[in-house]
Amino acid sequence: MGWMKIIELSKPLGAEIAIIGFPGVANVGEQVITYLVREKNAIPIARIYSEYLVFPNNMVGISVTEDGKFLLPSVSIFQLRDPPLLLVTSDVQPLAWGAMEIANEIMRILSGLGVRRVIVITGFVEESAAGKVIAFGTDNELLDAFLRANAVKEDLIKVVVGLAGSVLGMAKIRGIKSLVLSGVSPDYSPDPRAAKSVLLSLDAVFSLGLDFESLDRQIEEIDKIKSEILKEIERRLREEQGFQGEEIGSAEYVG
Repeated sequence: MGWMKIIELSKPLGAEIAIIGFPGVANVGEQVITYLVREKNAIPIARIYSEYLVFPNNMVGISVTEDGKFLLPSVSIFQLRDPPLLLVTSDVQPLAWGAMEIANEIMRILSGLGVRRVIVITGFVEESAAGKVIAFGTDNELLDAFLRANAVKEDLIKVVVGLAGSVLGMAKIRGIKSLVLSGVSPDYSPDPRAAKSVLLSLDAVFSLGLDFESLDRQIEEIDKIKSEILKEIERRLREEQGFQGEEIGSAEYVG
C-alpha cells in the first residue's frame, strides 16, 4: 500500500448521489465537475493526497498558482447543498498500479457520507456522434431519467479506462449503483461543447439552474482558435503546393 493522506476541510452534509469526473478523453469529466463546483459554489470537504497522483510522464512535483502558492496533486471532494450532491474530481490521473487503491479510498469516503449511487462523467470520441450524451449503467432509475433528458443509449463504448473505470469497479464491489454519462467529442482535444451537453442533461434531471454564459464564451474562444489554426494549415499547404492564395480562390481553378 502506497502513501496516502486524507485531509478533512469542512463538515459535510452528505448525499445519496455523487457525481464524479476526472481528467481524460476530451477532458469532459474534469470540465463538468469544475464547472459545477464554480457555478454552484460547492464547498470543499476533503482532499486525498497520494504518491500515485503524479503529473504526466510520471513526474512527481507540485503546481504553482498565480499568487505563488504550491499545490500538490489531489482528489477533491465537494459538497453541493441545493440539491444535496457530492462532487468528486482530481487534478491528474493516478499511476495505473495505484488507481484501484485510490478508487477504493474515494468509495470508502463516499460510502461513509451516505452515497448509494454514483454518476461517473467521461468523454468519448466518435465524430459521427459528436454532441450526444451516451448513458449506461446499473442504476435503471437514473438511466431512465437521463434518457428522458435527451441522453442516448448506444452500444459504442466497450471499455472505461483510468480512475473513472476504477471507481466504477469499486462501486460494483461495494454494491453501489452506478451510471456513466459520456459526452461525445469529434476529437481528443479538450471539448467544452461535449461538457456542456453533459451539463445540460444534469441540469434537466437535477434542476440545477445552471448559467452557461461563461462556458459559451469558452466555446467561442476555442472555435476561434481552431479556425485560425485551420487557416494557417491551409495557407502553408498552398505555399507548399506552389499556389498563391488568390489563384486558388479564383473561379478559374478547379481540383
